[in-house]
Amino acid sequence: MERVVGVDIGCTKMYLYAQVNGEHVEKKVPTGLDCPREQLKHDIDAFIKSLPFVPEGIGMAVPGLVEGDYRVKYSDIGSLSGITTDYFGGGRFPVRFINDVKSAAVAETVNYKDKDTIAVIMAGSGIALGVYSKGRMITGAHGFAGELGYCMMQTDNGPKTLDSLTGGIGILRQAGCGIEEFLERIAENDPDTVKLLAQAGEHFGLALTNVIHLFNPDVIVIGGSTATYPGYMEHALETARKHTLPDMFNQCLIAPAKDKERIVSLGAIEYIRSGMQL
Repeated sequence: MERVVGVDIGCTKMYLYAQVNGEHVEKKVPTGLDCPREQLKHDIDAFIKSLPFVPEGIGMAVPGLVEGDYRVKYSDIGSLSGITTDYFGGGRFPVRFINDVKSAAVAETVNYKDKDTIAVIMAGSGIALGVYSKGRMITGAHGFAGELGYCMMQTDNGPKTLDSLTGGIGILRQAGCGIEEFLERIAENDPDTVKLLAQAGEHFGLALTNVIHLFNPDVIVIGGSTATYPGYMEHALETARKHTLPDMFNQCLIAPAKDKERIVSLGAIEYIRSGMQL
């Protein structure tokens, strides 16, 4: 299966990707938590029509809980909840859904074929985890394993989800502003923003500690735009090093994604192309 399309539906944007004669063909369109499914389908169909071929299949990575590879049980993008692959394929071509972080994990397994256990954490609008060990994805009883962002952490204000403390949307809510103003504050080295990112990084570091202790991975790959904020990963790594058993921390490579922009869509393409089962 060569003529395939990878779709990465995110909470702020959708990234569409294909290869034509060895060249990258890609497009970004805005989404949002309230983005209607009709708009998503319209943008996907428009991208497909721009290609010089009819796809043999589409791999679609979505945020949320995916049943099998055909139905989204729940998503932060409300219009995706309950949707099935038929809505996007309509009998024209096969479509397979995959959770977005599991898609990223599929993509990264190609880069670490000699490793036993690979964990991929996406730090974007929220925080999610995919673990690939001994040739299989760890999915849990119903395929929902990896919702790291919903794990609870104790704070001075009571238990909070990791998402609310260290995910992109949670950070903006704490900052009380939108993304553009937040980026301006980062550029101006605003003290309150620097402190907020340090605290978020520390919480993310504790999450790294828990992942290392629970799964003992050879590699943790970290992607997502939130992880690129100044100070975030520095505080995360310092915190993880402090709280993780030394032998386990030292034997775990923590690395950025190989292709930060395309990691999720590439995994979705690999998923439908290989026919693998999660």
